[in-house]
Amino acid sequence: MPLNPSPEETRRHGVEELEALKGRVLIWRESFCRSAPPGGGSDYLFLCDEFTFEIEEYLYPYVRRMIITEHIDQEQAAEFMDFCFQQVREFQAYLMEGEEPPTG
Repeated sequence: MPLNPSPEETRRHGVEELEALKGRVLIWRESFCRSAPPGGGSDYLFLCDEFTFEIEEYLYPYVRRMIITEHIDQEQAAEFMDFCFQQVREFQAYLMEGEEPPTG
């Protein structure tokens, strides 16, 4: 990337980065699913807290920084965070109801 990328290049890079981060979140969800049996119940709900912690601790500050540096806008950030927490809800359904989360 050039030293002074154009705003369009910066935005493109931001979109690419969000896609890469979505892939990481899906990998995290898959990893958490391997940590507990389908329908494992409330004994495993602490894993939802851990998943949420990972998102809040590692991804949220990075996404905020991407807004500040104008790589993404507020709407893109909100959509991405919604995606992240949807993965937690799907994992919770896996634990409580035995529903397999969608792949990819």
